[in-house]
Amino acid sequence: MALVLDSSERILNYGAMDVRPIAQTVRFSDLSRDSKKVAAAADRGPVMITRRDGEPLVLQRQSVYEQNRAGLALASQVIAAAVGEGPEGFAERLERFFPWMSFLPLAGRAQCANELAQVARACASVSVFEPLEVEVAAWQSTAEAYASGHGPDKDYDWLDESITVERP
Repeated sequence: MALVLDSSERILNYGAMDVRPIAQTVRFSDLSRDSKKVAAAADRGPVMITRRDGEPLVLQRQSVYEQNRAGLALASQVIAAAVGEGPEGFAERLERFFPWMSFLPLAGRAQCANELAQVARACASVSVFEPLEVEVAAWQSTAEAYASGHGPDKDYDWLDESITVERP
């Protein structure tokens, strides 16, 4: 079985998400003859399987497929809020999809909405959605911190030097 690399050998890999361009191509007959080797190739990234009498197929890990679907679902929520109609603004429409945004201060909601839209657009342009998932998780964590009573307007006592404490 001969794996043919496309012109781009650059593989995108963002942390836990394994979204990669299709850089491996095999013939359907190769799949029939040595399915184990083709499956091993699919563990490294998506494999295009060409067929003489039909459209090519793509073989990839299920986890990658599910991550792509989850990223697209997030992006579609941001898009739906962006193009939604009504008197409320984008941030308010986005809050319907992400109720945790209500814990952010008003300025934080607008910033969150703008950053999510920007990242969603960038992700869609390269078909890699993990940065959007990371951005949503980061903003959600910020909202959780506000909900717990933490925030930048709190008076915290910051230490000038670290202090070693005994293990409880």
